[in-house]
Amino acid sequence: MQLSKQVLIDISEDASNSTGVQTDGLLLSGIVFPAAMTGSNVTFDFAFDGSTWVDVVETDGTEVTYTVSAGNVTRVDPSGWAFATAGFVRVTSDGTEAADREIQLIFKQS
Repeated sequence: MQLSKQVLIDISEDASNSTGVQTDGLLLSGIVFPAAMTGSNVTFDFAFDGSTWVDVVETDGTEVTYTVSAGNVTRVDPSGWAFATAGFVRVTSDGTEAADREIQLIFKQS
């Protein structure tokens, strides 16, 4: 059984959505942003099938949002991701990226 994994995802130049990544039964627990990002905040999308995406929202209906901290590891509270252990997740920048951006997602076992 896999206890953790790290995955590089890409937001292409002139795009705002990243590629999707399968969670493999793990919880998203951290994000490492590149040194340069056009957007200053990111939100998340979830899909059971990897193609039908829905926004990830808080219990009050607002989107789960994290501030980009270039070059740092941003801690993600995994308790809010318990539903997402069987599916796909992607990151959406609040700005169209000026160049290809690689973002590292860190997953761990619940």
